[in-house]
Amino acid sequence: MKKIVFLMFSLILMGCSYKNISNNKSFSETCNTEEAICKRNYSVLAEEVEKFNTAGGAFILVNLENDEVLNSASISILESFDYNKDFSYTPNNIMKLLKKDRLATTSQFIQDYTSFIKSAGKKELEELRGNVTNGAAKKINIEGISIYGLTATDYKLDNPDDIVTTFLGHFIYQGQEYALITFLDAPKGIKSTYNFNSAGWNVTELARKIVESVILNTNLNAPSPN
Repeated sequence: MKKIVFLMFSLILMGCSYKNISNNKSFSETCNTEEAICKRNYSVLAEEVEKFNTAGGAFILVNLENDEVLNSASISILESFDYNKDFSYTPNNIMKLLKKDRLATTSQFIQDYTSFIKSAGKKELEELRGNVTNGAAKKINIEGISIYGLTATDYKLDNPDDIVTTFLGHFIYQGQEYALITFLDAPKGIKSTYNFNSAGWNVTELARKIVESVILNTNLNAPSPN
């Protein structure tokens, strides 16, 4: 069930607080999986929005077996605004991969990706895996987990002084396949990123933490060995 609440209220309920989080006006969430995953993920999103001093951010986690949205969230400084549905953009790397040429939302891009990946060839999968192991998306790489994807860093159409960053990909854990898109609006360079603000420095960190939330929850629920 989708819930739209004030972000500050949500974070108080979780016992989380961030010094500038009150600048965010809207928070929306869809949770169709374990509550532990959802709570961790929207806390992580809030942390990354705060850390990179962004105008907002979003993610969508999908079960690749049935294309069900397991968990999504959006944080924005605008009132009643959901990045996953209300913001269209044109990430060049992603459009090239999906062979699309249009404005689209994160929701539309991950729908296109889930269709694409089911028929992707060996070479395409190798390239997506290489982006994670040795390329711009290497910050998401986790030993022992098969993660594939690509990053995109693009100037905003309405403000070329700012950028939007995206990671789009999928991962496999304990036989289950998940697709994931993460998005940050106008992230800033910070000391730990050597003042770089491209996708490889920020939105991949968000993606990694969401992958970790799935892994942690799965491990917690796994049966105890005999």
